[in-house]
Amino acid sequence: MDNGLVELVERWRDSPRDFVIECLGATPTEQQRAVLDTLASPGAKITIRSGHGTGKSTLFAWTALWALCCFLDVKVPVTAPTAHQLSDILWAEIKKWHGSMLEPWKSAIKFKADKIIMENSPGFVAARTGRKETPEALQGFHAKNLIFLIDEASGIPEQVFETARGSLSTPGARILMAANPTRLTGYFYNSHHKNRDLWSRFVFSCINSPNVDAEYVKQIAEEYGEDSDMYRVRVLGEFPHASVSQFMPGDVVEAAMGKHLREDMYGFAPVVIGVDVAMFGGDRSVIMLRQGLYSNILYQVRGNTPETLAAHAARLYDEHKADALIVDATGVGEAVMSSLRLMNRSPIAFYAGEKSLLPNCVNRRAEVWYKMREWFKLGGAIPDNSDLRDDLVGPEFQYTAGSSKIQLERKQDMAKRGLASPDLADALAITFAADVLPRSSHSGTGDGGGWADDDYDVYS
Repeated sequence: MDNGLVELVERWRDSPRDFVIECLGATPTEQQRAVLDTLASPGAKITIRSGHGTGKSTLFAWTALWALCCFLDVKVPVTAPTAHQLSDILWAEIKKWHGSMLEPWKSAIKFKADKIIMENSPGFVAARTGRKETPEALQGFHAKNLIFLIDEASGIPEQVFETARGSLSTPGARILMAANPTRLTGYFYNSHHKNRDLWSRFVFSCINSPNVDAEYVKQIAEEYGEDSDMYRVRVLGEFPHASVSQFMPGDVVEAAMGKHLREDMYGFAPVVIGVDVAMFGGDRSVIMLRQGLYSNILYQVRGNTPETLAAHAARLYDEHKADALIVDATGVGEAVMSSLRLMNRSPIAFYAGEKSLLPNCVNRRAEVWYKMREWFKLGGAIPDNSDLRDDLVGPEFQYTAGSSKIQLERKQDMAKRGLASPDLADALAITFAADVLPRSSHSGTGDGGGWADDDYDVYS
C-alpha cells in the first residue's frame, strides 16, 4: 500500500465518520454521526435504544467494514438472537455497503459463510448467534483490537453476556450494542439504567430520523395511540411501561423508588417484617420491613444458616417493635420458624404454593404479589435500590386456561431466562401475607406475632 493510502487509512482510523463518507460514499444521519464519532475512541462502550427503521443495522455494517479496513490485528464478533437477524439482515447489509467501497479495499475483502476477512490480514468479522444454547457466542476472542457488535441486544439471553464478561471487559475493546427496547430487565436494559454511567447512551427516535417515513409514525400513533407502549418502543425508541407478560409495571416501580414519605403518612400503621429464606446457595435471604406505604430493606445475606437468620430476624423484630413477623416457611424456612419459636417469638408461616385466599390468583405467591402491586398503585414507597427494582419487574405472569387466574412465573423459569431469584421483592411481598393490627389495637399483650383482623386495610 503506497504512502498516500496509508495516510488515508490512518485518518479514517481516527474518524469512522470520514471512512463512511469517503470510502463507502454514504451520508450518515445526525444520529449515526454522533455514534460514529464516539466509536473512534478506544474502549468506547456504546448502547443504542432505537425505534424501527432508524438505520442501526446500517451503522453495524459500516462499523464492520471500517474495522477491517483500518486495523490490522482486529476481530469483530457480531451477534444477534437469531440466525435470520445475522444472515438475512446484518450480513446482507454488510454486503450491500461492501459493493459501494473504494478500491483496493473492496477487492481485498472476502465473504465466507460466517466470516468476513481481509486479504493478507489476520483480522476478521465473525457471526455468532447469541442463544442460551450457545452462551459462548462472544467468548474467547483475543486481538489487539476488539470490536463487539451486538444487535437486537434486548433479545439476547443473559447467559451470553455472563459467559462473555471477560472478553467484553478487555482493555481497549469497543462495544456497539443496539436494540428495540422491548424488555425491562437484562444487560441491555441495565446499560441504560443502573449501569448507565459505564456506557455512552443514544436514543434513535423515528421522529428524528430521516430514514423513517412520517406515514409509519402516523400509522402507529393512529393504531395504538401515542401513549401506548407500542408507540414508545417502535417509534420513540423508549422502554415500555410494562412488557406484555410483565406482572409489575416498570413505571409504577420507578415512581416508588426513593419516594419520601413523612412519618405521619405511615407511622400509625402496623409494622410488618417479611423474611424470604434462600433455597439455594446463590440466592439471598432477605428481611424486609413494611409500615403502611413505607418499606425498607433491613438485612440481606447469601449463605446463612437458619439459626443465624432467625437470630437476625428476632433482633430486627425487637428493634423495630414490629407487630408481625412473617416467614417463608417452605423448605429451609421451617428451620427458621423452629428457631424463632425457640426464641419465644410467634412467627406467621407463609407457604407460597398453598391455594390463594383470593379468587383471581392460583396460589399464595401470586396473591401476595397481586396485593403488593395494588399497594404500589396506592402510593407505596421503596428504597432507591436497583436490585430491588430488577427483582420487582423481573417475573412474568400468565392467566390459567379456563379459570383465568393469575399465575406468577416460577423462579426456575426465570433462571432459564437468565434472571436471578427475586429475593428482595419476595421478602416485600411476604409482608402482605396477613392482615395485621398495630400493637396499640391489640386486646392483650404478647410478642405480636400474627394479630389479625379481617376488617383491617392491609394496604394502610
